Amino acid sequence: YFWKCYNMFEKTKDSHNGKMPSYPRFMTLMAFKVFLEEKVDVAVVEVGLGGSYDSTNVINLPKVCAVASLGYDHTDILGTTIKEIAWYKAGIFKPGVPAFTLPQKDEGLEVIRDRAKELNVSS
Repeated sequence: YFWKCYNMFEKTKDSHNGKMPSYPRFMTLMAFKVFLEEKVDVAVVEVGLGGSYDSTNVINLPKVCAVASLGYDHTDILGTTIKEIAWYKAGIFKPGVPAFTLPQKDEGLEVIRDRAKELNVSS
């Protein structure tokens, strides 16, 4: 699947300002291609960067969304505090879709709850 996808993107890159997808986007798109071609019934899709900015955020109606343990990763993009990181990570939530999280520090959990309300998450 890798070369099939790579060659497809290579052929069409001129219509995208001569650019190929970034590595994380390429891997996400390739995974979706595999799911479609292999007729996958259910897939657990883990985010890379997480939340609002993640390439997996194109899934409009997942069965469930989750936020794992928050940590200080991708701070150059997501922020330098647990509150900032929690806000972006919870951006994976979708209206009407159940969501859960693992135990979090209070400041992170508060932001996740607020974001769930803001995004009309199902309980």
